[in-house]
Amino acid sequence: MKRNAILLAAAGVIFLLACAWADAGEQSSPATPANSNAPATSKEPKYLIFWNLPEKAGELVERIGMKGDGRTRLLGFGLPISTYEFEKYVPSLIRRSFSAAREHDMAVMLSFDFHVAWNNRPDLWNWFDPAKPGYDPNNKYNVEWHGWDGPPNKASYLNWGVLERRPPQMCFTSKKTRAEVTRIVSEVIGPVLREEIAKLKAEGKEVLFAGVLVGSEPIIDDYSKPDPERTKMMKEDGVPAGPLGYRALLDRGFSADNPPDDFRNALAKITQETIAFWCQQFVDTGIPAEKLYTHVVAPAPAEMTNARIWTAFNKYSRPGWTTYSVTVLRESFKAIYDELEKHGSPAWAGVEANAGVPGSVVDWETYLAWHYNHGGVLMGVSMDGTGKDTHTRMRESAYGKEAIAAYHKFLTGQPLVEKPVSMDNPLFRIQAKIKRVRDGIQRWHSRGKDPSAVGKLMQGAQPLANGGKLDELEKLVNKAIEMLGETEKVPDVYRRE
Repeated sequence: MKRNAILLAAAGVIFLLACAWADAGEQSSPATPANSNAPATSKEPKYLIFWNLPEKAGELVERIGMKGDGRTRLLGFGLPISTYEFEKYVPSLIRRSFSAAREHDMAVMLSFDFHVAWNNRPDLWNWFDPAKPGYDPNNKYNVEWHGWDGPPNKASYLNWGVLERRPPQMCFTSKKTRAEVTRIVSEVIGPVLREEIAKLKAEGKEVLFAGVLVGSEPIIDDYSKPDPERTKMMKEDGVPAGPLGYRALLDRGFSADNPPDDFRNALAKITQETIAFWCQQFVDTGIPAEKLYTHVVAPAPAEMTNARIWTAFNKYSRPGWTTYSVTVLRESFKAIYDELEKHGSPAWAGVEANAGVPGSVVDWETYLAWHYNHGGVLMGVSMDGTGKDTHTRMRESAYGKEAIAAYHKFLTGQPLVEKPVSMDNPLFRIQAKIKRVRDGIQRWHSRGKDPSAVGKLMQGAQPLANGGKLDELEKLVNKAIEMLGETEKVPDVYRRE
């Protein structure tokens, strides 16, 4: 089975190009249900997980060279599952994963997506094409709307390195889609998962169960400021520009006559509530809350995703984030630590991580320390992308000498040293220039000038960033600056976001 792309970052998070279109500002979090999970203790097991197939477990051990002590530090693998698309295979996938964990004496984690990959469920989303399978006009209540009176969404877009056209954006508050989650967790996942956990416990190996990742970066799309490539695709599909989320807001009592005070904050609360609902289904089927982790981008631009950093918290799980060291996480995880402190400093996880993503400048030991030295109990290393260059860079970095040395220090219980991130790095200079491109584009818009030629040029930035071709990337950005008339000298101390 080809590794599905469930665990890659949302559009604009791992690539420098994102800085050209959106800022990553966050607002204060609202009150959330009390988190029952205590901070991590020194005796609690900590996991280093690699997202991979269970059949690759033995190969993983050979690459890393050790497995930890089997009690407090454990190497493991995690299997991402497109829940709807692979529903009939879920029981066997779970059993295969636990069997490999027992065979190799390694930790095992499972990830279940409940909103991205639902191509095979037109019975839930096809409200618009009577000639296609699953057609039901009432399916319009299962997808998001572009306004208080519609229209319902016909297509959504996903960019994890390559822009893809997807089925409509799911409405998180739909009773029908939520009922499907309850059915699948209680009838398909739960019984087998409980059985396998019980087997481990009977063998005295319960510690090998690292946990369950619930969801895959749930977001409610906003197409108010689509990039040129997405704009073209939206025009082809007849998808209007602007935010989604009106169907969920209608389900929660809002309307054109009674709109929320803060549109995006209201959608973020709905996202948080939805994640909590998914996690509750696992708790209700008998999986301990301390073995469940959420999966939120930390932090993502609110205007792009409506999934703020605090949406990771709920009383049915531990918080988990994508923790690529880019954008506001480039120099430290302070944004995460501050939010953890607001919620009582519970144990947490960097469920999708890699120090080698395009744009990252942190070394591997410091990167691990940012997780494990600050209450993190699990880190999930991801090495895949939908772009070939991204996949290669992430894989080579994750299995490189520097990374292996850092893993060994962690797995043998040695202290992880945090080094300051060096500002003497071309990425910071390039990012400052990209900010100037963005500012110049905004000024052109305000003056009624057409910056589409610049936007077309900047489409070439992403592949260069993915491939680590910094010299070529900087030349391209310099050309965009020149086209915009933004050619003033770059300051010696590079400006930051």
